[in-house]
Order: sequence, then C-alpha cells, then structure tokens
Amino acid sequence: MNLYTNGCSFTAGTIIDQSLFGTKKIGRPDCINWTSFCKKGQYGTSDYFDTIVNQAIEGGSNHRLFRQTTEFINKTDNLEDWIFVIQLTHPERFEVFYEKYGAWIGVIKDMHFTEDRVVQESTDVEKDVEDFFDRIIMPTVFTRTEFEGIFELYNMLNTFIELCKHKKLKYLITAMSNTCMPNVFESSGRDDQPFNGLDFPVFDSSNLILPISNIARENIIHQSDPHPNEIGHSLVSRYIINEIEKRWQI
Repeated sequence: MNLYTNGCSFTAGTIIDQSLFGTKKIGRPDCINWTSFCKKGQYGTSDYFDTIVNQAIEGGSNHRLFRQTTEFINKTDNLEDWIFVIQLTHPERFEVFYEKYGAWIGVIKDMHFTEDRVVQESTDVEKDVEDFFDRIIMPTVFTRTEFEGIFELYNMLNTFIELCKHKKLKYLITAMSNTCMPNVFESSGRDDQPFNGLDFPVFDSSNLILPISNIARENIIHQSDPHPNEIGHSLVSRYIINEIEKRWQI
C-alpha cells in the first residue's frame, strides 16, 4: 500500500534543529513531519507504506492542494493501491497562475511564493514576479473576505469527496486546526472531541478526522509557533494510522 499526502506546513514538516530556526524550510530534507513515522515497519512488525508521496508545502492553500491532488489522481493508474490523506488549511489562502512562467503563485494575505520556485532562477525573474504580484494581485488581497474563502472551500471539498467516491478511493481529510475544518463532528453527533469548526455542510463526513492541532496538543515547537514538534508529529502519525486501520486493511 502507498500513501499520498498534501497540505500546508503542518504536513510538509518543520526543522527539528533549532539552530536552523528562521531559515527557509520549504522542501528541506531535514524537515520532519507525521509521514516520517509512517515508513514501512515503523511500528513493530507491521508493514505499512511502500511508497510515500508528500506534496504538502509551507504556506500552501486549499486551492493548491486540491489542484495537485486531483492531478495526481488523474495520472495514477493503480489507485486501489493508494491511501490519500488531505490536510486542509486557512480558507483565505489562494493561488493565481502566471502564464509567462507557467507558475502558480500562492498568496497568503500580503505575502506570496511560487510553487515551482521560479523566483530562484534569476534576479530579473524574481523582479518580474514581484511586479506581477504588486500590480495584479495586491489590489484585491485585502478585499477578499473570510466568507469567500469558506464558500470556495465548501465547493472544493465536496467536489473532491464526490471524486473520491466516484473513483472508489481510500481517503481521509484532516486539517491544520479546528478553524480550517467543517463543523461535522457536532452536526453528525460524533463525540470524538469538543469541536468548533467552520459552519458549512459536507455531503459525506464519514472520512473526516480530527485536525492535527487537536492531536499534537501541547507538543508544539514553541508557544509562538504552533507547529507540531517531533513528539507531536509521532502522535499525529499514530492517530492517522489508527483511523486508516479502522476503515481498510493495510
């Protein structure tokens, strides 16, 4: 069995070496995340995932994760051999496509990044992307409301669930925190944990699980940085494995 994951920095991972704190951690090989504990044979004699594909990225939006995950699903043949774990993030994040460089630009409030790192190619490219962001995107950033982001997430999430059901995929949906996830626990009568999430309906909530922050709890990097530390990621990994085992034999 194989594992595919996508999300933001809560799934992409964090640098454990505090001497590197403050440096860019996007795509660094020394990042640790909950998938680090899902390697084959990690728990005793159990054999879990032969292959792990983690496309999560620091600062990533729900738009990006649903776009990339759908692309992966459409180009993968042996879907019955995969389990998909999707981690929702802040609804107000979004992305735009810059045709000139064929690059997706992720937007977090008044910050931006390019998914495929075109800004690292040259100073001229970096200035060009910066100009595009200032001229085209920035004027609309602060007019975008939280309600708009939630409405878009409602559409993307329910559409994705229908895709998974149509293709008979094994999938779980978690989130960064309560504030990024539909309020399905109370509305469906589940008592896993007190819950106060986003107020919109989900067509099928059976494969929605608790957010990462609810599992890691106090096991975070610092009071000013709520990302899970190594213990937190290990707890999240164990929880997700348990949720998978409840549903499918792996």
